[in-house]
Amino acid sequence: MNGELSAIRTDKGRRLLAALALDVGRPLSHELLAGRLWDEEPPPSAVASIYSHVSRIRRQLRMAAAAESPGSPRDIPTIESRSHTYALRADTHLIDWHRFVDLSKNARQLADNGDDIQARTVLGRAEEIWRGEPLAGLPGGWAQSTRATMADQRLATTLLRIEIDLRLGRFGEVVPELTALREERPTDERVAAHLLVALHGAGRQAEALAVYPAVVRRLHADLGTGPGEALTRLHERMLTGAPLTGPAVRTPAGPRPAPGPRGGAAPSPPPGRHMIGRRDDLRRLLGSTGDAVEHGGVVTVSAILGMAGVGKTTLALHAAHLMRARFPEGYAHLNLGAHIVNRHPLTPSAVATALLRRLGVPAATIPLDSEELFAQCADLLATRRAVVVLDDAATAAQIRPLLPTAPASLVFVTSRRRLAELPGSRPVFLDILPVDDAVALFTSVVGRERADDRSRIVEIVDRCGLLPLAIEIAASRFKARPSWTLAHLAQRLSRKTGRLAEIRHDTESVARAFEMSYRSLPTEQQEAFRLLGAHPGPDIGLHAAAALFGRPVDETDHLLEALLHCHLVQEDTPERYQLHDLIREYAHVLTRDEGGSEEAATALRRLLGFALHAADRADRLIYPRRSRLPLPTLRQLPGAEGLLYDLDLDSNDSARKWLDTEQSGLIVLAGHARSTGHPETAAWLAHVLAGHLDSQAYWSEAHELHQASATYWRSVPNDRCEARALIDLGATLANASRYPAAQEALQRGLTLARADHDDDATAEALSLLGALHWYRSSLTEALALQEESLRIRRETGDLWNTARCLANIGILENSLGNQEKAMGAYETALPLARRLGNRTLELRILNNLGDLYLGIRDHSAARASFEQVLNLENGSMPHFELAVVRINLAASLPAPEQLERVLSLYRSALTTFRRTGSIRHESIALAGLGDALLTVGRAEEARDQLALAMELAKSVGAAREEVAALRGLGQCEHLLGAPARAVAHLTRAVVLAEQAEATEEATLAREALARLGSADAE
Repeated sequence: MNGELSAIRTDKGRRLLAALALDVGRPLSHELLAGRLWDEEPPPSAVASIYSHVSRIRRQLRMAAAAESPGSPRDIPTIESRSHTYALRADTHLIDWHRFVDLSKNARQLADNGDDIQARTVLGRAEEIWRGEPLAGLPGGWAQSTRATMADQRLATTLLRIEIDLRLGRFGEVVPELTALREERPTDERVAAHLLVALHGAGRQAEALAVYPAVVRRLHADLGTGPGEALTRLHERMLTGAPLTGPAVRTPAGPRPAPGPRGGAAPSPPPGRHMIGRRDDLRRLLGSTGDAVEHGGVVTVSAILGMAGVGKTTLALHAAHLMRARFPEGYAHLNLGAHIVNRHPLTPSAVATALLRRLGVPAATIPLDSEELFAQCADLLATRRAVVVLDDAATAAQIRPLLPTAPASLVFVTSRRRLAELPGSRPVFLDILPVDDAVALFTSVVGRERADDRSRIVEIVDRCGLLPLAIEIAASRFKARPSWTLAHLAQRLSRKTGRLAEIRHDTESVARAFEMSYRSLPTEQQEAFRLLGAHPGPDIGLHAAAALFGRPVDETDHLLEALLHCHLVQEDTPERYQLHDLIREYAHVLTRDEGGSEEAATALRRLLGFALHAADRADRLIYPRRSRLPLPTLRQLPGAEGLLYDLDLDSNDSARKWLDTEQSGLIVLAGHARSTGHPETAAWLAHVLAGHLDSQAYWSEAHELHQASATYWRSVPNDRCEARALIDLGATLANASRYPAAQEALQRGLTLARADHDDDATAEALSLLGALHWYRSSLTEALALQEESLRIRRETGDLWNTARCLANIGILENSLGNQEKAMGAYETALPLARRLGNRTLELRILNNLGDLYLGIRDHSAARASFEQVLNLENGSMPHFELAVVRINLAASLPAPEQLERVLSLYRSALTTFRRTGSIRHESIALAGLGDALLTVGRAEEARDQLALAMELAKSVGAAREEVAALRGLGQCEHLLGAPARAVAHLTRAVVLAEQAEATEEATLAREALARLGSADAE
């Protein structure tokens, strides 16, 4: 406008305008436009988004029209919409591509009529229009395939201009250009023929003679075929000294020669060397094909897609072999060369030429003009029932021009890319092998006599990532080393570094296969792939990847999608990306060898900064009142404000979902940070994650993190931070039933907190120590600690922690037999929890009330409390605490009448307690299970459960739980006719309960002992 460019700033907007402009005047449906803008997966909002982009483009067009001077002869383009379509109405000469095509067609017509001078002038004008790469900067499969089509058209135009130059005798002028074209397209016979004529005409005979043998070698190496008749005849004329009056003559337009005889196809190749398993994949590949054949239907193209080494070619060749009888009129297998070292992939024209030759079409009848060539190829595949394997395709554009709308042939395409733009194709995505198939593949290579230890073979194929190529290479190497044992191979493959170097044999290696995929990537995708190798976690989300890459989220999304299309990353769940084990190791090697230590270190700092601040935000949303330190500003970590703003962390639910998803990766990242020179960040990350790790019962992982944090803060030193790390550590150890270690950590944390006058940390340590003494049945000491903690909380006005302390005091008073005091504490705490809107604390108090009712044997009220907790929790309580509620509910149910429900509740809880490692709670559940079995007379089963419960409780010093188990054991022995053992168990229970001040348990044990005496007296 006004002499300045009016830019469309979004990729989608520019892609939309390009799509409309290339089909100017033609109505394009919303679905077609969505496919061009979003490739294979348009979002649900695609139509609305297209409407928005169209509106913005229309606005810019109107502004351009307004900026035109009155009386301007130019017509401003407009976008028309009608019946779910959009069309660009514009003069085609305003669009460079259409001007270029029109000029090229005019030039060809002039040349065909013998006016080479005028044709050369018109071609010069056409080539002036071509400036740089078409659709430059537009991402996506449609843009990529369109660029390839345009490049083919430009080549045809260039070759026409060179033909004219040769006819005009300008031999020397075109040699440099033809030499460069030959470097790019070494198997293109049109280019070779023109270069031969140009060199000969320029008097460079030796160079001209070298052209033909070089082309012959490349055709044999790349396509497995020889040169066509036109090039051969041209070479022979030069050898005999016959005059070369011009370039090879084009096949004139008109009816195409009929294809060669249908029975003269090449013999079928054998199926893949080691086709093991893949039954489901083969069924998916051939199932619908078989149905179509039986019913005379159309057979679509099948695209076999997957990472390097996953067995795509083997499956394609095997499938082709199986279908030869149904498609008897020809066979062709072409390697399209997407991943051949030091060679460019075949052009669409080269693919079409080679395919026609393989299917028996005489070389003399194969056109040189690309449009005629593609048309002949499509006609052949539409009419001949042949099997075609197009192996290792680089892009859909490489083969799309060859394929008809409704092929009669069966076409298998293999590619490491997803080929979303391949029309009418049915994708079959190959994954790694199941373990049994992987073992069978290894065995088939080495032979059964050496495959004598299945467990070792399982270890070997697992170290090969269950990747067929890696397994075959490792097996072939083992087979060639008769002195090696399976244990020796497994040991070599188990080395911490260098596993990729071990998976090699002769000239084959799995790393080489990965390298071909990597080298085909643009620079920015290579960098992204390398950095993924620096990420230590099992998978990575979009925002974490953006931090790792140091790029905006949208740009990161494009990079990950590109790597996904190349099968260098996997996406098992939406926007969670991971690398296959071997590819991860390859990326790690690249990070070290190509990216350099600074690239990886900078990326790690960005990732740590994002992870720490995101976890901090999530923690404060989920546990807003948790006792913890504020996060400091860490100068060495780049800011993550933009990513955090984009991250959906604005509610308790979204924060919990994010932490649940990222938790395992954050734990690994904290350990990695510690080992790579970032111990302070690791320590802060441990502190930020403490609340979630505790609530989700990840005590083993939390123990390692907090222990390392405490050690780091002590070394700095930083007493305040060390106190917090020790308190976090003590809480974790107590939950894991490691009571002596927990008491040591909490006592030191309390000492440091008091010395630092940190009231919050002091109260937290006192409360945790009180809980620990309760676990160990030191009830009086526990009560004193909780009351001191309560005093601090009240003095500081901390209502939430006041309610927590009151709930803990209620538990202790109940255990001491002071039910009225316990009820008073609960009745004070419960309204506080409700007033603060803390549902989790409210439910904990209701559970404690139910436990109180159990103690006074009001089973109905207890059951009502526990059922209320389970009905209200709605995901607000951690799984571990829900398991505690379930065993309490089980204890309140009448066992004979609801035995199955009781047993189910106990067993479900046992699974949780064993998974988390809470020995004390496992003992409680086992004792409850034993008591339930005892009530229905299954005394022997009950004794087994109760004996284990007693041993577990004893092992961690949980006296009250040991008393409960002993009481049940005494009753079991009585029923089983062992009165002496029954008396011994019950007597021990009474003594231990009195020592532990467990009034209720002591009373129950005495009553059981009295009943035993009465029974003996009778």
